[in-house]
This record gives sequence, C-alpha cells and structure tokens, in this order.
Amino acid sequence: METLFNSPDKFKSRFATVDGYKTHYIEAGEGNPQKLLLVHGGAIEVGMGCYRWYANIIPLAKKFHVFAIDELGHGYTDPPRDLDDLSHIRVRADHVLNFIETLGLGPVNIAGQSQGGWIVTYITLLRPDLVRKLILIDSGSTAGRPAEVASLQATEVDGVAVSGDTNELPYQKVLFEPGTMRPKKGLTDTREGVRTYASAFFYDKSMVTEEFLDHLMELSGRWSQLYDDHRGEKYWAKTTLAGQRRQLEIDGKHIREHVHKIDTSTLVVWGKNSNKGLDMGYLLYKLFPNAQMHILDKANHFLWLDQWEDFNALVEWFIEKDS
Repeated sequence: METLFNSPDKFKSRFATVDGYKTHYIEAGEGNPQKLLLVHGGAIEVGMGCYRWYANIIPLAKKFHVFAIDELGHGYTDPPRDLDDLSHIRVRADHVLNFIETLGLGPVNIAGQSQGGWIVTYITLLRPDLVRKLILIDSGSTAGRPAEVASLQATEVDGVAVSGDTNELPYQKVLFEPGTMRPKKGLTDTREGVRTYASAFFYDKSMVTEEFLDHLMELSGRWSQLYDDHRGEKYWAKTTLAGQRRQLEIDGKHIREHVHKIDTSTLVVWGKNSNKGLDMGYLLYKLFPNAQMHILDKANHFLWLDQWEDFNALVEWFIEKDS
C-alpha cells in the first residue's frame, strides 16, 4: 500500500493564501483531467486534517488530479481569526468554498466525510456550478439525528438500540464528557489516549498505524491546547448539544431539509458498522433526487481507511461513469 507516510515522492505538500489564511493542502496526480477534492471532517480536538486520507490520495491520483485540504484550525492551516469560530462548520465551509475559487478548481468532483459531508453539501447547494459530482461519506452531520426524523422512532447504533429522543450516541458516552463533545481527559494529549480516541472510529484498528499516530501527536502539540482553551469546559458550559447542532442549519432548517434541491449526481457511502448509525444514512440518501448509496461491510465511521481498496475503487468508478 502506497501511503502519504511511505511514498513522499508521490505527492506535493503546498500552501495557498485563501481569504488571508495560510492554507495547507496536498496535491497529487497533476496532469490528470478529472479533479477530485477531498474534504475532511472534525479535528477530534487534535487538529486531524487531510493526512487522514493517507491510504487514498496516492492510489486515486493514478486516475485523478487530487487535492486534499486542511480546513481552518486543522493540520497545517491557520486557525480562524476569531478563535471563538474554532471548529465552526459554516466558517470552515466558507473557507473551503474560497479555496475552490482561489485555485480555480471548479467544476470539481468533491468528496466529504462526516462534517466534511456537510461542508460539500453546503457548497453544492450554494454554488452548484462549482461541483461536478458529489460524494458523501458517513456524514451524520448531513443526515441528522433519529429525533429529527418523525418517521424513525428508534435505530440501532454500534449494536445498541437507541431511542429517537437521545442526545448522545453510545460512542459519545465513552469518549466525551457528559452532555458535551469535549473529549475526556487524556484522549488528546497522550499517545495512548489519542490511539484510543482515533480507534473508536475504525473497524480495522490496525489502520491506526504508528506513522499515523506520530502525525497525530505532532498535530496534538500544535492544536490540542487551543481546542481545550476555546472548545473546553467554558465553551460547553454555555453551549448545549442542541445549540451545537444549530450550526448544521441553513435558514433555520437542518441541511437535510434542503438536499432535495440538489440535482448533482451524488454518491452516498456509509459504513455498515458506523458508530454514527446506518439508518439515518439510508434516510438521507432517499432525499437526494439523483443519488445512489453503497454500504461497505466491516467498516466504521472511517470507512475510507477500513476498506480503503473498495472505497478507492468505488470513487474511481463513480467519477468515471456516465452521469
């Protein structure tokens, strides 16, 4: 397997100025006609950015001109100017949109995982002219919670029956302080803590490699204290989970309520074993007028690494097939 960690000659690490921010991105496959932008999800409070695609970028670059961005407050990109906006999904989405425009990438095939799925959906709604094809990867942020869909009274998440009115999924109770998405002590600043935290999103725990952990620990040194200062105890004392979810709304409605407007060819990919749950992904897929869904077995939330070969082949097929 050629990865970002063992094949540094197969990609370039670059920086661009986007809306005044020093923005890091990885580029590979220059010269290939089809462009593909990979948009990551949340930082898990250590600033995890585009290197989470470590097993995907080089293989996909054999067919596509691949870009993978570090969003604001992630990886090697600047934090937002207003640190109260650290991790804010709309602020990050506007930055990714500006990145596409600054580099002149549109129309581009765009793939987003988890919160990144919300970001690419937002961009497609706002600027469909910039998006050729849309790929959503296990994006609970785009799908919403069981309680937000009247027809779904209960679902199974990670092998546990979850009632529709729950505020916390099983994995959240293990990783986060009660009533928050603030990681429990030790999960972001020690090697074994970060291993435990990251592994919660994998079916194949071996994909949390030592090289990947080395990288996450480097990022932890850069970001974890900043996240604790601005997304820690004081933040959650005034922000409820319900308040946090309002970031996912557009014009007062969850983004899920807008996806019926998207005519762009869409691929929804989900992990059968996702700790975010599978049912909501299926319900989200049905709302898109021009979409198909693929479910990967033995795959958790980080399905693109759990089943990296199948994921890469699926993305290649979807981009190259006739719309």
